[in-house]
Amino acid sequence: MDTNALIALPEWSRANRHSVIERVLAGEAAAACSLVWYEFCAGPLIEGESERARSFLQGGITAVTGEDAALAAHMFNTAVRARRLKTEALIAAAAIRAGADLVTLNVGDFQPFVAHGLRLVKARV
Repeated sequence: MDTNALIALPEWSRANRHSVIERVLAGEAAAACSLVWYEFCAGPLIEGESERARSFLQGGITAVTGEDAALAAHMFNTAVRARRLKTEALIAAAAIRAGADLVTLNVGDFQPFVAHGLRLVKARV
């Protein structure tokens, strides 16, 4: 999951139905890389929000590895070289390495990395 998806969780849980919540209820484990978790925890958060998000992440919070960093640098250098997408390149690399779909509200920011194997799930609030 991308940071904005974690931020949207409270709204999604209040909705009658949301595709991301339904996927998790159907048994798919949601996870986030440690960079996403850092961005999310940097907040601002309301009381209990990080605990609720952590419990939703049944797949856990995965470490960003040296392999992720190398792939992110390669993607950044060959795809965009836009400074604002450096963090997105690392998040995308972690998702690619994990073989995971990346749930995000900002598909456009991650689109340059699809050619490298990123699978995007466009989410809405």
